[in-house]
Amino acid sequence: MAFLRVSSLDVSASRRPAWLGGRPGPSLTDIDLMLEEGSLCTVFGPAGAGKSLLLQTLAGLHRPRRGQVVLDGVDVTRLPVGRRRTALVPAVPVVYPALTVEENLAWPLRRQRLSPEQLRRQVTEMASLLGVLDVLHVRAGQLAPATAQRVAIGRALIREDLGLLLLDDALQVLDAEGRRRMVGCLRQVQRSRRMCILISTRGQPDVMGLGDEWLMLDQGRILQQGRPAEFVQYPRTMAVASRLGGSGLNVLPCRSDGGVAHFAGVPLLPPSPPQLDLWLAELQGQSPKSSIEMAIRAEHVVLGRPGQEGCIEALLTHVEDDGTWMQLHGVLPGTEIPLCARVLVDTPAAYDLAVLSGSAVAGRREKLQIINRHSLFFVDGRLVQ
Repeated sequence: MAFLRVSSLDVSASRRPAWLGGRPGPSLTDIDLMLEEGSLCTVFGPAGAGKSLLLQTLAGLHRPRRGQVVLDGVDVTRLPVGRRRTALVPAVPVVYPALTVEENLAWPLRRQRLSPEQLRRQVTEMASLLGVLDVLHVRAGQLAPATAQRVAIGRALIREDLGLLLLDDALQVLDAEGRRRMVGCLRQVQRSRRMCILISTRGQPDVMGLGDEWLMLDQGRILQQGRPAEFVQYPRTMAVASRLGGSGLNVLPCRSDGGVAHFAGVPLLPPSPPQLDLWLAELQGQSPKSSIEMAIRAEHVVLGRPGQEGCIEALLTHVEDDGTWMQLHGVLPGTEIPLCARVLVDTPAAYDLAVLSGSAVAGRREKLQIINRHSLFFVDGRLVQ
């Protein structure tokens, strides 16, 4: 049974009424979520997708219109904040500025009737884990933001009954190395507790890579949930593929002609992925107005050889070189459709481009070949498998 189970959750955030100049608040619609004990889920999506609202609702700050939240077998949907085994840490560090770091960390333990020795031991262990032992007697208001955030997270983690830790973009104040160390601390605590962790992010790749489960929200709905590899290999919608692909994803409009997919007049066969025949058969039943798009990453687009058939000609605009990969950016001649390809810098083709100046690369025509077995096809924005 799932440790955290959210079923058919609908939530609307209250804001000022329209007659006071307020706008409709964010909302969540039909949210279904299941997480196993010990999992760390990264929640991401565009601004206004509902990431903060989801975490705040799980913390008990918003009452859902419909649905259920079950944590470790207990229905907590209507429980007040103080009776939940949850802790929410927002993006801006929230500490008691007049109290020392030691007093901040000890605050959640004040009702547990611990002896002074027990209290001091737990606080010292948490401070050592988070790397704030040297500022234990410093007032929290004097700390740098990154250190204050570590204290805020430690104050949440020190609760031994904690079942769900919610970090609402709380790692953004830390640098990349600090984020990795913090997740290492979280994992260490998880090994001795029965708990789950949700981390929302604006989409920083290093934060997303910290989770063993991903959840993408958009306009208050879950677009996809699963393992990172599932997102990369089989994004359910074009919105998911575009969010993950960034500038390294080619999105190409296609058409079906005589049972063969074409882009820019070039047939995309052979080779054929095993499911492409089924995809083409499905297209026959689609409306003629349906949009057909192919998504393929830049590393699966290679430079064509002279005289090679099945290549697409691109008009280069610029080249990026990071010392390992060379990324070619261009457009389809006569259109504004962008194309990009990635080649290793130690290949002969990359060397030929590297010796050219930037002005010489711009306007150069190159033949590109798409490795079709890595292609993903979308009809009206949804993946066809």
